[in-house]
Amino acid sequence: MKKIIMVGMGAIGTTFAAQMKDSGLSPMVLCDMARKARYSKTGFKVNGKAYDFEYILPVEKHLTADFVFIAVKYHDLPLILEDIKPFVGEHTVLVSLMNGIDSEEILAGAFDKRQIVHAYVIQIDAVREGQAVTYSIPGAIIYGKESPEAEAALQALKSFFNQTDINHTPVEDITKRMWFKFLINVGVNQVSAILDSPYGVFQDYEPAYDLVKDAMKEVIALSKANGINLVDSLMDDFKEMMDTLDPVAMTSMHQDIRAGRKTEVEMLAGKVIELGKRYQVPTPVNEVLFKMIKTLEYKNSL
Repeated sequence: MKKIIMVGMGAIGTTFAAQMKDSGLSPMVLCDMARKARYSKTGFKVNGKAYDFEYILPVEKHLTADFVFIAVKYHDLPLILEDIKPFVGEHTVLVSLMNGIDSEEILAGAFDKRQIVHAYVIQIDAVREGQAVTYSIPGAIIYGKESPEAEAALQALKSFFNQTDINHTPVEDITKRMWFKFLINVGVNQVSAILDSPYGVFQDYEPAYDLVKDAMKEVIALSKANGINLVDSLMDDFKEMMDTLDPVAMTSMHQDIRAGRKTEVEMLAGKVIELGKRYQVPTPVNEVLFKMIKTLEYKNSL
């Protein structure tokens, strides 16, 4: 049986770990000692169904994984690279399920880029409360190789997904598609967190979605500056997709603010601002969003 490790058990990691288990597989969860004690005591629930996994520490288990799925928060990614290394062999496939456009670049600084398959998650409305996750749409993993050297890893991942019930789609233009997901997150994740609003507000109230589009337009301008060339109609495509989600569900950043957790604003508005300076593209909307979200984080820390 394939050796599978999930790193990060937020809404995304828990959802797909549960789907793997439902497919007859046995993903292991890599975590620290405090999380292992907590997870072992209570386990997880996904849509009301109880799940338990094997919880492993970086120094406790000695094995080479076939697949390592990474679903941690952006600010935690540099911290877990050393934890992952003992489990990565020559043929281990690394898959980031994180938001943003640079987690694979960070992974490539520590591992062979031939082992990294670019991926992102879409069409999911999972909400986490403690160790319970609920969703009405199970999500899909879109994935592909950014360079020809990752072909073997891509085929291994495709074969793995074909053994599961996970919705998955391999694509040729993965970089452009990841920018589309970045466009989405920069828009709705950040604005929903600031407005404390679930998807339904943006589905039904045009001025709210106009705010989302204002943030998205800066990503589109950046994409044209660096040759990705996203088109404006993608904002309407996302609106159609968003309208299928549970109107009371919340984005991950909205959940983070509600729970008093640190957000991934550096990966979203922070990255937009960084790229804006690099390409000399104005990013005033995201500069304001960045300051507002950092202020909400500060308030939560008081």
